[in-house]
Amino acid sequence: MIMNTMGGIVIQRVHIVKHATRYFYLMVLAFLFIVLAGCTGMYMGIEAQEEEVPKLTKEQIHARADIHRITPESVQRLRAEMQAHTDIAQARRDASTLEPPKNDYTYLVAPSDVLLVTVWNHPELNNPSGQLTNELAGRTVRSDGTFFYPYIGQVKAEGRTVSEIRQEMATRLNDYLTDPQVDVAVMRFRGRKAYVVGQVEKPGPVSITDDPLYITTLVTQAGGLTEAADLSGVILNRDGELRPLDLFALYYQGDMSQNLLLKDGDIINVPERTQGKVFVLGEVMDPQAKTLPWEGYSLADALGDARGLDPVTSKASQVYVIRAVDEDRPQIWHLDASSPTALVLADNFPLQARDVVYVDAAGVTRWSRVINQILPTATSLMTGKRTFD
Repeated sequence: MIMNTMGGIVIQRVHIVKHATRYFYLMVLAFLFIVLAGCTGMYMGIEAQEEEVPKLTKEQIHARADIHRITPESVQRLRAEMQAHTDIAQARRDASTLEPPKNDYTYLVAPSDVLLVTVWNHPELNNPSGQLTNELAGRTVRSDGTFFYPYIGQVKAEGRTVSEIRQEMATRLNDYLTDPQVDVAVMRFRGRKAYVVGQVEKPGPVSITDDPLYITTLVTQAGGLTEAADLSGVILNRDGELRPLDLFALYYQGDMSQNLLLKDGDIINVPERTQGKVFVLGEVMDPQAKTLPWEGYSLADALGDARGLDPVTSKASQVYVIRAVDEDRPQIWHLDASSPTALVLADNFPLQARDVVYVDAAGVTRWSRVINQILPTATSLMTGKRTFD
């Protein structure tokens, strides 16, 4: 009797444990599905009219960012602002063209330059070795800025024009020769150089000659710019001071104020366009980072290069352009791409560097993804439940 009673008590406790375990797993599953239901309603903070924002009020949303809708009015306003900026830039270029051209450039001889000195009717001075070659006739300016010439000895050349050198030599030779006719020219320019590095075909030094070396000349002698060059981000390093240059304005808008005359030791750095990109993310067929072309790039271009919206998972009414105008308050532009006029608006909406285009997912897509993520956990729980059963 005692054994039967104890056995009944044990069996009864086992049943109680099974029921408690089953109740626990049912509660866990119920909690998970409640969480799922809440997750499917979470969006970026701005919704189409049929969506609800569960947590953020309209005031809270606008406190975080400047929210705009891409409408015909907003697109027209943006185009007017861009046109005003273009007009101001054109006025600045027109003003710069009214300035008289500067023709006061003169080359000053530097150490390592090779000078060709000719004294007419005195071949023994022009070619002491008797060889009729310019290589042997050249006079190299030494590191101290001087060179040697017969009869008169050391001649100061550094920092002087060839006319000044010629005049001094003629005056000094007059003590040894009758009315000497002297001519001085730079045979090889080796003393003064500017340097170009970065996104050019042939980076390296470029000699400064008696022909003025401008930015355009430097780029041409360096073989031109590469496709990855950031035209608007060029930096001139002159005596340790950095100055930005806009080669896009120079080449594409005629801003000649950017075509600076280069000096000895100038360094031109043409960076890569790592910052000139837009990012297309979310429910598109081909998410990507796209380098902005110089001729302009619209929202329609970005969506087209991404092969369009995913027809299965995307929510066409939730297309966003996120723009970091201010570190604390970004701009968020919203386009309802389900509208028939959406493509026209997108084609007229210009993108800027570092813009992020984001296409949101449909509600059913969110639900499906969360279910797929949680299903293995739920399956494990049900497997444990059957084990206890």
